[in-house]
Amino acid sequence: MFGQQATLASITYLFFIPTILGIIPLIFANDEQIKSYRNIIFVPWLCIATFFLTMYLMGIEDIICLLILGGPFFILATVGALIYKLIKLHRQKRKNTLLTVILLPFLLAPVEELISTPSHEYHVVSEISIASAPESIWKKIIRVPAISEAEYQPGIFHSLGIPRPVEATLSGERPGGQRTGIFQGGLRFNETIQDWEPHRRVSFAIVVDPATVGPKVLDQHVLNGNYFHFTNATYELQKQENGQTILRLTSGYKLTSRVNFYGKLWGEWILSDFQNRLLEVIKHRCEAEEKLNAEQNHPVIK
Repeated sequence: MFGQQATLASITYLFFIPTILGIIPLIFANDEQIKSYRNIIFVPWLCIATFFLTMYLMGIEDIICLLILGGPFFILATVGALIYKLIKLHRQKRKNTLLTVILLPFLLAPVEELISTPSHEYHVVSEISIASAPESIWKKIIRVPAISEAEYQPGIFHSLGIPRPVEATLSGERPGGQRTGIFQGGLRFNETIQDWEPHRRVSFAIVVDPATVGPKVLDQHVLNGNYFHFTNATYELQKQENGQTILRLTSGYKLTSRVNFYGKLWGEWILSDFQNRLLEVIKHRCEAEEKLNAEQNHPVIK
């Protein structure tokens, strides 16, 4: 019924609907059932679980989408049930109560559309210490040879559908040069070099190639939606006195929604997890190369 408005970008969908879903089953409860706090907590949870299962089986949402929705939905469903109990809605005519509750989202959604949608840009920073020279690391970040599944350690977000990086190609080692980031499933990021300081810093403006966005619900909601956009990525290298090099990766993204505070929370978690795993791949590659070079220059005499 809500179509494209049934997203994280909607206050009605994210906050009011779970509250109402917590109230609906209790409208049909008797007075003794209403008095039980066990029913107040677990009956709404059963309702939300059924709602989520239905959306998953119908292909409306992916597992990770439901995970993101889970916190507000389960908490607010119980809040809705408590509100129903405290103001004793069950003493009203149940027919009128049910009709009012069900119509409420359809009254609130058009009002919400009249409110301007704010946009904010956020950045996620990850860093790692690598026992290698900046010159060696630089070669492995401007171009990234194919990453095998064995190299990239899977995490919970990858298991739930976040695509892993595969490789990155580069044409033109200068500002304005083009870099292409390729991800699992054929997803492509078209990246234009903005800053180019060899062995120190490189920054890319990012545009997702819409033709490569997969049919998965998550990909369509996030990458083809109008409320989440990748903007840029920056690698920075800092040589340390102990011979180590700090490699820092900063990703920028923009949220355009009425619930940016909640989107930012998940953006931080998911991007931090992704960046940390990518940096581990680069670290492993650089240090393995350093070890191999050391063995070739100083062979062990048996």
